[in-house]
Amino acid sequence: MSSSPQKSKNKRPVEANPTSGEEQVQANKRNPGREEAPAPLPMPAGRPAFFIDPKCLRTKIERDRLAPKLATPEIPTLKGFKPPTYFHTRELLHVREAGTTAALTAAKSLLGISSSVGGTPLKRCSGFWIDWNEESKTGIVLTTAHLVRTKNSPVNIWLGGEEYASHANVTVHLLDGTNAEGQLLYYQPHYDLAFVKVRVDQPVKLPSFHEEVKHAQEVFRLGRDNKLDLRITYGRAEYQNSTMYQRYHNMYFDCAGDAKDDKEYDNGGPVIDLDGKVVGMSNNSKRGTFIPLSILLKCVDLWKKYEYKYIPRPHIGMSFKAIKLFEPAHLDKIWRMYNIDDGLVVPKASKGSHAEKFGIQRGDIIECINGKCISTTIEVGVLEICWGVSHAKKAPNDGRVGCKCIRSWRSYYGLRYTSRLLT
Repeated sequence: MSSSPQKSKNKRPVEANPTSGEEQVQANKRNPGREEAPAPLPMPAGRPAFFIDPKCLRTKIERDRLAPKLATPEIPTLKGFKPPTYFHTRELLHVREAGTTAALTAAKSLLGISSSVGGTPLKRCSGFWIDWNEESKTGIVLTTAHLVRTKNSPVNIWLGGEEYASHANVTVHLLDGTNAEGQLLYYQPHYDLAFVKVRVDQPVKLPSFHEEVKHAQEVFRLGRDNKLDLRITYGRAEYQNSTMYQRYHNMYFDCAGDAKDDKEYDNGGPVIDLDGKVVGMSNNSKRGTFIPLSILLKCVDLWKKYEYKYIPRPHIGMSFKAIKLFEPAHLDKIWRMYNIDDGLVVPKASKGSHAEKFGIQRGDIIECINGKCISTTIEVGVLEICWGVSHAKKAPNDGRVGCKCIRSWRSYYGLRYTSRLLT
């Protein structure tokens, strides 16, 4: 039995093309200006079945070509950019209003600073005004010695090895977008600070200061990037026992920042409290350290005392660790064995130092210095500068002097003794 007739019944007749053959020729004669539309361009295999209209494509190409000529100028009030802070997050909701006011207040004193050697860029960081002379129209900017550092210590900072370019050219980037030539007056590697003098025509805004900064206090670290945009980082101040990479007069800035963020711009910028007052200066944002204001102000006073030439520094010859920062179980053990719950442990006394000569050894506990009880390494830094004021000689080569009196516990013998370290 053949199925051909059945199949022919199910077939749908094909309609004739009305524009084919002779009819198409006649249509072209009636519309001589009409061009046949080119065939649409199919997408590559595997893509959804849609087509690109060549006419739309040509329009887009032409629009892109004219875009630079038709572009409107950038309007700062309408410009959107990812901020380096996270005030819009729920975590910072409690400090959003106070933090914004504080940051904008302190930002009026915050500048950008860059250095170069022989025309080659060296560093870009931040700084802030600390002095202004109306008569000479000059101001002094405080920043970090990183500004002119050309080589870091190969092992640790206590062994030295850093190199600095004292002849480096310094440029101060002012808030109005102009640049001014700066003069490097002095830098101090140990305290990691530098002073730059610059002439400006208009009076400058000096910041407010607050010497006290507490453990876990909420603070902001400020900086300016290479476009002078304000960088604000939220965190908490923290006391830590220093390592081989930090000085014992440093405090720490604890924040959950982006690891990919270029924090180098923040070096030399102020650390402020929620009132907008400066409580320190960031000196190594990558490691999260800053110099507390109690150290900075005493360094500035001492620098002025010695005619803006140097800051003398005593060489104590010991490293320290604060007992109160030990683990609670460790604290309990020290208290049970020696009845001591505060002070500084001496992990190491330098060979040939005054400390070693007068019998202070590894493991001793420093309970007080010159009759003053001491519990943090920051306090040692403050007393160190005070010793420099009392005992500095005229223009010493390295700025180092001796220290006075230290009362210590010999922890492994349990003996209290007093030793005098004289210059």
